[in-house]
Amino acid sequence: GVKAWAEENADIAEVIYKGPAEVDAAAQVQIMTDLVNQGVDALLFSPNDPNACEEICKQAKEAGIIVISTEAATMTNVHYDVEAFNDAGLGAFLMDELAKQMGEEGEYITMVGSMTMESHNNWADAAVARQQEAYPNMTLVADARVSSESDSEVAYNLVKQMKQKYPNLKGILGTSSFDAPGVARAIDELGLIDKCFTTGTGMPADNAALLKSGTIKSLTLWDPAVAGQAMISLAVKVLNGEKIEGTVDLGVEGYTAMTFRPETTTVLEGQGWITINAENVDSFGF
Repeated sequence: GVKAWAEENADIAEVIYKGPAEVDAAAQVQIMTDLVNQGVDALLFSPNDPNACEEICKQAKEAGIIVISTEAATMTNVHYDVEAFNDAGLGAFLMDELAKQMGEEGEYITMVGSMTMESHNNWADAAVARQQEAYPNMTLVADARVSSESDSEVAYNLVKQMKQKYPNLKGILGTSSFDAPGVARAIDELGLIDKCFTTGTGMPADNAALLKSGTIKSLTLWDPAVAGQAMISLAVKVLNGEKIEGTVDLGVEGYTAMTFRPETTTVLEGQGWITINAENVDSFGF
């Protein structure tokens, strides 16, 4: 995404794209340090370890460099952090996808990677709120939430247990990327394709076969290529002296109505979730 933007907008900015060969926080910090020493105008990154990046970001800001992160909403030494969505928006979107598959009726449960994982539980809470608001013929069963422990084998066994306990169970809304594959395996083994449905987050390539078979109808994620383009767009605005306030249009789909997260002046949130299905699963490149 960054390279595509650079090719199309060579007259606007020179883009230097670098990354460590492996997921390594220390290697990333070293690359960032080299770029700061090089004197770039803006430093854009997605941290492997936010805490490890704080010091070099502080140095960058002190050197007059614009610092923009993504997927790092808790960082303090950045000018802005670009987030594809807020928790409430994603949760509601997940419920809309599940409701569509279920025909807006029937019993469902929510599944999280961990009962202590804040983002997953926030998404699940928002999904339930959306159901109660928009889909009155859907029912959250008594065991409203289960934990897959971010393990597809646990998710698989949970579905079999819950289906035995609740024979009319029709939907499983997952949040961990490990949920859908495990749930799908149970749906397939129990002969419940087109009778029991699931959606959640997941990588396109990892779930291509399940989507094409129809065991999973759709998954949700955000496209990092688009997030990268949104970050560059924001950097250009800042460098051009534009005020970043109110509703911010970064010119790429899902990032055209960015607003600040309540009580922050750095975290910008969009509507950058995407639907992954059998028709488009091969188009993302990851």
